[in-house]
Amino acid sequence: MTLLAPYDSQLASDFQLLKNITRANTDTTLSVDLTKLEKMIQEELPEKIEQLAPPNFPELYFDFKAEFEKLRDFILYEPLIGKHVVALGGGFSSGKSTFLNTLLGTKILPAKIDPSTSVPTYIVHHEKTAVQGINVFDAKMDLQVDDLKAIAHGFGRIEDDDETILEDEITLGHILKNLFLQIPEQTFQNIAFLDTPGYSKSDMTSYSAKTDEKIARSQLNTADYILWFVPADGGTITEQDIAFIKTLYAEIPICFIVNKADKKTDEDLAEIIDKIKKLLDLKGIRYIDVLAFSRSKKQEYDKEKIINQLNSWNEAVYEESFAYHFKKLFVGCREYYDEQITEENRRLNRLNKALTLATDDIQDYLTSLVAEIKNRLQVLKDTGQKLKKLQDDFFSELKRVADYFGIQIPEPEEIDLLQDKIQDAMKIIKEYKEQHQLKPKYDVESILRSTFTNVKPVFFNQKGQGRYKQVLQKVLEEQLDISPEEVKFHSYFDRKAKLIDKVKSLQQTDKRFYKDNKQSMKDKAIHLLEESN
Repeated sequence: MTLLAPYDSQLASDFQLLKNITRANTDTTLSVDLTKLEKMIQEELPEKIEQLAPPNFPELYFDFKAEFEKLRDFILYEPLIGKHVVALGGGFSSGKSTFLNTLLGTKILPAKIDPSTSVPTYIVHHEKTAVQGINVFDAKMDLQVDDLKAIAHGFGRIEDDDETILEDEITLGHILKNLFLQIPEQTFQNIAFLDTPGYSKSDMTSYSAKTDEKIARSQLNTADYILWFVPADGGTITEQDIAFIKTLYAEIPICFIVNKADKKTDEDLAEIIDKIKKLLDLKGIRYIDVLAFSRSKKQEYDKEKIINQLNSWNEAVYEESFAYHFKKLFVGCREYYDEQITEENRRLNRLNKALTLATDDIQDYLTSLVAEIKNRLQVLKDTGQKLKKLQDDFFSELKRVADYFGIQIPEPEEIDLLQDKIQDAMKIIKEYKEQHQLKPKYDVESILRSTFTNVKPVFFNQKGQGRYKQVLQKVLEEQLDISPEEVKFHSYFDRKAKLIDKVKSLQQTDKRFYKDNKQSMKDKAIHLLEESN
């Protein structure tokens, strides 16, 4: 007891932190019931398509569940609602946390930590500093800033006077699902930074369950924008990074940061950036820019450009992406069923023709094949109908939950009207060639890629259905030599944008009224629409 006496105070503090982080869930954690949504995801969805799941269903399902976890994060931590999520991606220990600390002028995020103790962390603006966490039991707890270091680097280590370790430290990162930080130093008021643990493959020394590439991919795919980090001392972006990035949603704008730029000379850094750009162009990866950064105070590098890019995202029109991302699974399954039905109908037509020419000894065999195909066609159609019914039920329940928190979700009958934000031209060409078994004389993909290598995209700066209006008008004026007044846009979109702004204003003015009187708000929205007409 005498030996441990000097540590009593620290041990008591550590024990209190341990109790706080490991406590179980309570009924008051969630203010809205998610049971129906969870049942649909965990039970009904796999059950409905167990007979005919698409080959890529595991990936679709994994991302679907990740989007639901993001929805839970927004519900559990309401300051995230209405924020653009800017996720920091890259290999483990690529300097993401250090970048944020340097950019924000703080040392609040622990750096140089073990992969297993890394915790996905949201950072939002607020006048007062506060820290909250959600553990694996879905319990939310208030934490202190000093707790972050203990969670990441461990606590409870005891040494005697000879520095002999009597007790090793323990870490608590594996118990926490997410951390939420609100700090005044984060000045981008419409952005929530998501500091991810990074990704690693199972054969890497940095691998842990927290950095598994599937988990990392699902975290980044829920973001609105991505900053991807490439350490300058590596010389260029790795093939592993490129392969990983190609699995991310192509419509998410991504900006590459060559970190630790002070490790290279200016000449070498310019060559590295040029090499990275050429590799990205060659691999068909869209990107906004490749910029250099360092925590060194001797040189700013591209810090101003990075801040300008963040300001652009901060000021962009906000568009809720939950419905769009949830829809991906249903669309993926439906497209697979449509393709299978088309193929089975082709087989059925060929067999029916063969039956008219078949001899008696093989007619029975062909007839049995026809019966099998008809049965499979019926199963495909039945499964498609079940999936459509589940989609409607899911989005109806999602709409109910989202309305409670003022999260904008389209009506269930509008879900099928959501369009993909970007279609990959190379993918379309490849699929067309495969479907029609074409072997063209010229490599169209290479021709297109080389032709557009130096063409910088101009439509990825903002999100939202009206995000292209000003950019498109400028392009039309420059390319067609026409005056601004000659460019006309359908007035419906202007009326819709004004209507959305007015409804948002009503929601923000009296959020409690909106929650408790949803029908009244709906009546007001209809009235505004009639006025705009």
